[in-house]
Amino acid sequence: MSQTPPPQTNPAPHFGRLIYPLALSVGVSFGAILFGTSVLITSTAAGAEFSVALLSTAFSGSVLTGAIFAVPVGRYGDRHGIRGITALGGTLVALGFIGFALSQTPWQVLGCWWALIGPGSAMVLFEPAFIGIQQWFDRTARNKAAGTLTLITGLAGPIFIPTTTYLAEELGWRATAIVLGAVVLVVSLAVAGWSLRVHPPAPSAGGEEAITPRKSKSLKRFPTGFIPLTLGVLLTMAVLEAFNVHRIARFEDSGFDPTMVAWWAAAVGLLSLPARFLLPVLANRFDPAKLWLISTALIMPSVWMAVRGTEAWELHGHFIIFGLLFGAFMPLRAVIMSDWFTGPRFGALMGVQAVAIAVGRAGGPALVGWMAGSHLGYSTAMFLLSLILLGSAVMVAVAIARRSPNH
Repeated sequence: MSQTPPPQTNPAPHFGRLIYPLALSVGVSFGAILFGTSVLITSTAAGAEFSVALLSTAFSGSVLTGAIFAVPVGRYGDRHGIRGITALGGTLVALGFIGFALSQTPWQVLGCWWALIGPGSAMVLFEPAFIGIQQWFDRTARNKAAGTLTLITGLAGPIFIPTTTYLAEELGWRATAIVLGAVVLVVSLAVAGWSLRVHPPAPSAGGEEAITPRKSKSLKRFPTGFIPLTLGVLLTMAVLEAFNVHRIARFEDSGFDPTMVAWWAAAVGLLSLPARFLLPVLANRFDPAKLWLISTALIMPSVWMAVRGTEAWELHGHFIIFGLLFGAFMPLRAVIMSDWFTGPRFGALMGVQAVAIAVGRAGGPALVGWMAGSHLGYSTAMFLLSLILLGSAVMVAVAIARRSPNH
């Protein structure tokens, strides 16, 4: 799609026109793909017709097929912007949900998720949005934009879970899947057709090479600090996703009422809202990588409380601390990447990191699930997660050291 450049007269032109509609598009897509699906796969919806194993495989596979497209999508965004990506991604996701609603056999379910929703998700979730933010704004406005984006998308869970539950009860899961797909399509096309017509300003001189203190001697393909930073992000996301998937089952295993635990899990989304905005804004005054390390240290006690997890104070403390902090990591990751690696390869590098995140999101829950089902149990799995989180902090610290001009 063609883009008509308007006059650029201030450091953050068209902030409201770009960020709020984009946040709406990402939030709707995230709400449908993640939170809406969490309702659709239950035993009272699609789970009544297809096995939970099949539906879980469909969703997990879509994460991996989306990762396959992450780098090409990032490269395209570097060269052409994200307008066409957003429109195409919304279309693919919509077709996937419609196909899922019409599916009668397991292979049709897998095909819709792996071939349509997976690739489409790589085009409508956070990665392209962060590419757009990096192209549109200077550093101060970028950090505010990243915080605003993740703050608004944080509302997706509280909105889409009850809404999808209501629609599934009233219309049935198949009609609800079609509604979710239609909403994603309408919003993504509207945002691409109006908001994203704004052309990004011309890139500043120097770009990535001017910001990177020194080139990597061992890995010429990647800039200095990228590998350890990406490993740190992978390990962090593995821990966070493991808790997102297993936190209810973990405390249920300790004897707590699952309904009560589910309410606490729902509250995590609301508790996360302040950090989603405040930490990227604080990055205008403080080093975002060091803010990442501080957030890691502060969230660590929530992991320790889940190791035993038998007392009420451990349950309450886990959900409160985890909820207040976990929402900070995704926007901080975008701020660090933008500060360190802004330039003509930013989208491609974000795509590579998105592949790592997908590995973490898939591997963390799978590892914990395997350990919980074995003689090791949840306590051992939670202890291992604390070690993985510590390892993630070490990797980020190594990245900071390598980025230091005196290193």
